[in-house]
Amino acid sequence: MIHSQPTGVSPMQSLEAMFAADVNFVANHPNIPQLLLSAVGRTTKSPLKLMIATFVRRYEQRLSSVIAEAQQHGEIRATLDEETAARLFIATIQNLVFRALIRDEFDKIREAAPAAFASYRACVETTQ
Repeated sequence: MIHSQPTGVSPMQSLEAMFAADVNFVANHPNIPQLLLSAVGRTTKSPLKLMIATFVRRYEQRLSSVIAEAQQHGEIRATLDEETAARLFIATIQNLVFRALIRDEFDKIREAAPAAFASYRACVETTQ
């Protein structure tokens, strides 16, 4: 999902809103992760696989931009690489999705999301 940052919201709050929106999307469309895993698991380069790669790359760029802004605001440690922090953000959501797929518990993904984001936040935020 490519999200725009609401005005008057801190970059960290924007990241949290993006996280929640992504989890809500997956919870509302549990068949999408299965479709994506099927497409990326193939060894051949299909148009869908290339489209997914492009989407993820653009999303990482968007996240990196918000993360850089959060660094400028002192919300995220300046020593962190923005791209790595963006990949960690995506990996945190992927972990929720993977667990939901394995356990067949997409109905519980929303309730697990706040703790997952809190863990992400603890990894990247500045110590006050």
